[in-house]
Amino acid sequence: MGAGMADFAALATPEQPVAEVNSIADYDLYCHYVAGVVGEGLSGIFSSSGKERPWLGQQLTLSNSMGLLLQKTNILRDIHEDVLEGRGFWPRAIWSKYGFNSMKELIDPAREKEAMWAASEMTLDALRHATDALDYLTLLKCQSVFNFVAIPAVMAIATIDRCFMNPLILKQNVKIRRGEAVGVSLIMSDKDEIFALTPAHAESCQPPRRRHRFPKTRPKYPLKGQGR
Repeated sequence: MGAGMADFAALATPEQPVAEVNSIADYDLYCHYVAGVVGEGLSGIFSSSGKERPWLGQQLTLSNSMGLLLQKTNILRDIHEDVLEGRGFWPRAIWSKYGFNSMKELIDPAREKEAMWAASEMTLDALRHATDALDYLTLLKCQSVFNFVAIPAVMAIATIDRCFMNPLILKQNVKIRRGEAVGVSLIMSDKDEIFALTPAHAESCQPPRRRHRFPKTRPKYPLKGQGR
């Protein structure tokens, strides 16, 4: 992790104090260094502790994808704050397609439509890790480990849903409601319900031309004691 972050830090120049990410491959590599290796390390801890089966520590691809899903969700959500503070984590390969010359232009109100197109592509890029993340969750047998991993994963997918085609991300930090976060924690013992939430949130992210088939209704999280 340290060596990888040093490589990216070394790309900075006096003219560009914070290095930008250029290609999708660079973006994946950056997210691997800051989050994917954490997922790999946690899998090793889970297996070494005896709470999970020994081979879980060898599931590097799935572990990395779980980390990338969480990190890319944060990068999608934090675009306004990052731009204001001079950080550039959205890859140039995505936003330059839509006529932007710098990330600062993404939060220009006059360019909101194009910025939403770029944000939609960022959303799709984050969601490509969702299947691996769900596969990883199916491997977990210890309930406490499952809770530790599943809560941030489900909250990340819910956050992606909240950010999809939402121009507020260009103006402020967008988060899911506290009630939704509490609702996620209350259903951790029901794995079937947890696994049902991801396709429900994905359905909520259908493009406009298909919303007559898939109405945008976000999943509801039952409160403790309520029927499901």
